[in-house]
Amino acid sequence: MAKRARMPFPRPLGDIARDELTTLGLSDRLREADIWRLWPEVVGETVVARAMPVRIIRGTLTVAVSSGPWKQELNFLKAMMIEKINGRIGSQVVREIVLTSGSVKTLSEVAPEEKMPRKKKLTARQLAQIDEQSAAISDPETRAAFAELMRAHHETA
Repeated sequence: MAKRARMPFPRPLGDIARDELTTLGLSDRLREADIWRLWPEVVGETVVARAMPVRIIRGTLTVAVSSGPWKQELNFLKAMMIEKINGRIGSQVVREIVLTSGSVKTLSEVAPEEKMPRKKKLTARQLAQIDEQSAAISDPETRAAFAELMRAHHETA
C-alpha cells in the first residue's frame, strides 16, 4: 500500500486572505484604505482638525485643507507626511500629496441631529400593528424585545 503524501501544516486564515487579495490585485487598495485609519496618528490632532485625505489615485493623495495658511504650512511638511504614512503602512503607497482648499469636517463639528436620525411619532395604526404582531410571541422577554425593535424601526423609517 502506497503512503499518502503528508498534508501541509494549516496556514492562518489571514495569510490565505492576504495571498488571495494579492492575486486579485486588491492588496494595494487595502493598504491605500489604511491611510484614512492612520491619518490622525501620522499628522496629529492639530492637523486633523484642519486637513483630511479625500482620495488617492495612482499614488497621489489629495488632501482637503481648511485654509490658505494651513495649506502653505502643510506644503512644507509634504515629504515628512509621505514618509510617515508609507512607514506606517509598510510600503510605498503614497508618492505625492496634493493639497486642495476644502471643507474639513471633524466628528466634533458634526451637529448632533446629523449623528442620530430624528425619531418619528408613531401613529395609532402602527402601535396597534406592533401589538398585534408581537402578541403571537409566547415568551414575554422576546415579545418585549420584538415590540421595541418594531417601534425603533418605525420611528426611524
